[in-house]
Amino acid sequence: MTDIKLFQNADGTWITNAHLLSVLEALKAPDAKVLYIHTGITFGFPNPEFSRQELLGQLYQVILSLGVPTLCFPTFTFSFCNGEDYDVQASRSKMGALNEFVRKQPGVIRSLDPLMSSVLVGEDRALVAGLGKHSIGENSTFDKLHQRGRGVKFLFFGTTASECFTYTHYVEERLNVAYRYNRIFTGKITDSGRTWQDSYHLFVRFKGIVPSSDGKLENDLLTRGFLRKRQCGLSSIACVDEPDGYQTIVDHLNENADCYITGPTQARNPEFAAHNMVSL
Repeated sequence: MTDIKLFQNADGTWITNAHLLSVLEALKAPDAKVLYIHTGITFGFPNPEFSRQELLGQLYQVILSLGVPTLCFPTFTFSFCNGEDYDVQASRSKMGALNEFVRKQPGVIRSLDPLMSSVLVGEDRALVAGLGKHSIGENSTFDKLHQRGRGVKFLFFGTTASECFTYTHYVEERLNVAYRYNRIFTGKITDSGRTWQDSYHLFVRFKGIVPSSDGKLENDLLTRGFLRKRQCGLSSIACVDEPDGYQTIVDHLNENADCYITGPTQARNPEFAAHNMVSL
């Protein structure tokens, strides 16, 4: 791999594509059969010689060079939640610039889910095809990731598990935590020129329930040795195997069912209103 300068640190040193690749290799990302990738472009000051699209293309090439058979990127839109229709080919992802860049690449496929879609690059196309109507429940992409088990790794590329480990909500749904409930959202889906009305379920928080920001999950994953993490410029890269993440979340919720929220924990108001909803 030709060494290409991508991000500059405050001290003038550079984060290169080769450095990013070496960190990913140290975190055992290439060992995955499926890599589910959360991203943030926060490693440093972008090289001004590259346009935004060129920089995103370089980052995408780094991830492709891992040789992982299947890459999966969240491209959530929460369209129906926000009172919007969902177009599989056109609806923009709210999951960051790199994920949106990947969504537009040739050869990728995107799930029909109007709330929490994902795009897939590679072999295991069933992860985003033939899904059920529960966006984080049975027969969702997350459910299929869990069924595949040890071959699945979650990658936090320029972001952290504390900020965006959406898989936590799948485990909450499986354990039926009391501070969330299944709500039905309805709207129109367009795919390749065909449009129809449909309804999907999402395991949303009751009104007034506030997620905790104490970093409990990431800290415990690190303490248990499950989350492999390296500083990288102004940010970090981390990776965890699906079974280790799943079991840690289960352990936390079994120990304290309200460990991922702050008060008032007894609120059970199903009133729902969203404007530009970007997270669950």
